[in-house]
Amino acid sequence: MRTEILPYQKLASLGFNFGKTKVKKFLQLNLTKNNIILISAAFLLGRASMLNGLMPFGIAAYASTIGLNINRLMTAVFIVLGMLSGGARGQIYVCLSAMLIFNAINMVVKGSKANMNFKYSVIAFISVMIPEMVLVYLQGFLLFDLLKALMHGFIVFSLMFIFRNAVPAIAEGKVKTAYSNEELISMAIITAMAVSGLSNISIAGFEIKNIISIFLILVFSYRCGPGLGAAVGVVIGLIASMSANAPPLVIGSYAFCGLLAGIFRSIGKMGSGLGFVLGNSVLTLYLNGSIDVLIYLKEIVIALVLFMVLPKKVMDLASKIVGADAEKEADKQSYGSRIKELTVEKLNKFSRTFKELSKTFGEIADTKVTAEKQDISSMLDRVADKICKDCSLCLHCWDRNFYDTYQVMFKIVEKLDMKGRIDESDIPDHFLDRCERVVDFVKAINNAYEVFKVNMVWKGRVGESRALVSQQFEGLSNVISNLASEIDMEVHFKAELEDMLLNELKKEGVKASDVIVFENKWGKYEISVFHKGCGGKRQCIKTIERIVSHSVGRKMVKEDKDCCQKLKNNLCTLKLAEEEVFKVTTGVAKLAKYGGMISGDSYTFMNTGKGKYIAAISDGMGSGQRAATQSRATISLLEQFMESGFDKETTVKLINSILVLKSGEDSFTTIDMSVIDLYEGEVEFIKIGAAPTYIKKHERVDTVKSVSLPAGILGDVEIELVHKRIDNGDFIIMLSDGIFDSFNINEGGDKELEDVIFGIKSINPQEIADAILDRAYINCEEKPVDDMMVVVAKLWKAGNV
Repeated sequence: MRTEILPYQKLASLGFNFGKTKVKKFLQLNLTKNNIILISAAFLLGRASMLNGLMPFGIAAYASTIGLNINRLMTAVFIVLGMLSGGARGQIYVCLSAMLIFNAINMVVKGSKANMNFKYSVIAFISVMIPEMVLVYLQGFLLFDLLKALMHGFIVFSLMFIFRNAVPAIAEGKVKTAYSNEELISMAIITAMAVSGLSNISIAGFEIKNIISIFLILVFSYRCGPGLGAAVGVVIGLIASMSANAPPLVIGSYAFCGLLAGIFRSIGKMGSGLGFVLGNSVLTLYLNGSIDVLIYLKEIVIALVLFMVLPKKVMDLASKIVGADAEKEADKQSYGSRIKELTVEKLNKFSRTFKELSKTFGEIADTKVTAEKQDISSMLDRVADKICKDCSLCLHCWDRNFYDTYQVMFKIVEKLDMKGRIDESDIPDHFLDRCERVVDFVKAINNAYEVFKVNMVWKGRVGESRALVSQQFEGLSNVISNLASEIDMEVHFKAELEDMLLNELKKEGVKASDVIVFENKWGKYEISVFHKGCGGKRQCIKTIERIVSHSVGRKMVKEDKDCCQKLKNNLCTLKLAEEEVFKVTTGVAKLAKYGGMISGDSYTFMNTGKGKYIAAISDGMGSGQRAATQSRATISLLEQFMESGFDKETTVKLINSILVLKSGEDSFTTIDMSVIDLYEGEVEFIKIGAAPTYIKKHERVDTVKSVSLPAGILGDVEIELVHKRIDNGDFIIMLSDGIFDSFNINEGGDKELEDVIFGIKSINPQEIADAILDRAYINCEEKPVDDMMVVVAKLWKAGNV
């Protein structure tokens, strides 16, 4: 006969199997050194109590293991066993209920992991208050019971912050080279709490809790000095005072003994032990004037024996926990800080030096007018010396009538400026009648003036060169100053996020050895993950991006395109940066002048890696190979300067100065640059002699114009920045003169070009560029009189199509 299993029997079977699986998992516990430490700590924290029976340590310890790679069932069992061994009754009900409620609330409440410590602390507070309020209600709702319940909840709430600092560090299973101050203080408090769980346990009349407390103070005083020894004494004394009804004087006693033990550590272990005994004796006599010590001598002796036989390897662990010789680490940090200060100081000196050079060259370049007057006087003196020196009338002209003669000379110079040369008719009659060497004088002054003009041209070029060198020195000074500022900038590392990410990655099976998280000067996260590689398959990238983005609450993406695996140790360094708000794709269409094979227009577009995207066009003077060489050189310089960290204004000024100095021939080129902020959605337009730029929006077309000469004409170029906001789906359309002029053949060309752009329905930037070029080609009857180029950049928000 076939029997059908009823639904409740199925449910019971499932429950049995589930329970059996959990028990099997618990019984198969791997008793590693780390797990033994956690089991022991859980048991002792479960035993520990404070303020006449409250047992908040076990609840806080259990709640703090959430999200960590720790067997939480094991932790709960040993906490309860500890409470049972401590004789707790009503507190077991509160503890078990709080654990169940904590798990239930945590499964329901989801949120960002950025502020998880506060969230878990609030959940722990609620989890304790619910069973406590039930007890308060059953006991008649007395004010004392209500205040006690609130105190229990707030203690657990506060302990959560302490445990969440220390438990992840303990759960790692290995001692780090240096812990943060928060981790050290939290571990010291938890150790003191665990030691207080040994209350009421004695062997042959010796209190185990007191012996271990003294032993810990001796170890840290001897290895880490009087400061840390006193601090450990304060923590242990405070916990002992709160948990075992010990007098508050024991806090000062432990602290003073730890201080003296650290002071006498130079003598050796025995010196630290004698210092502890001396401190206890002195403080006892000072406080109560009796021979009864606050800390029993027999317990000090037992702790001292354990301290003397403790191996050096174990003793060194104390130094490693507080920072692997904290003094040396501090010296290293101080040394690194000093090197940083010296580097910044040196760079600032270089910056000031180049600034002074710029100022000096600028002042020299400004003396052009004075130098010209001096050169004219020198020219006249040379002519007079050559023609008049051996003349019989020299004394009459240049001594007795010096003023009149010089007036004649300057009138002659005015004629030279007007005509370029003079003849006898340009000389005043009274001077002409008196001078015996008029023909020689006219010839000499014409020759001298020709030389003067050539000299002035070259001096002008030298003056321009000095002014341009002044600009270059100023630009170099600014770059060095900016570099010094970046080096001097404080880097804000996020230690809490680093620990959280390590745990999250390990839970997901990513074998990460280290994580570095810091916030750059723009407030954006930059994260480096060091992990075992996947053999170049790039499978780990998406996994790590997903885990990190979810953990920090910001969309993080791989910064570099290439895989960064090191073949020697199979390790990868994955650098993540915050995803930019806007994405850009670019289309380009170009056509050479009619009858030409080479276009004189050049372009570039690039992502600088700092949230900036640059698109630029350069139109060389004329067309063909020469124009192409000029425009390509301009674009190449622009790329190099921008990638090297030069700002936009300095880059344009340096390019202009290079073009001015390049050769004696004319070397003009336009610069049309759009700098897009991919985070803020703003565009800066820089136009040097360039055609208008158009912004195609959903409902209109905006125009960006600027009236300025091309680069390479004047030594000092005026830069006008135009700022515009961009939205999702906008297009930035940059043109060369050939396109713009083809629409201006007929009247109303500007409006026609705007209408053409607005009428294009395609959302593909390449198709838009092709459509504009085709229309311009038709406008000029398929015979372009100049090179044509269109660059179209489409912007859209990440996540939108």
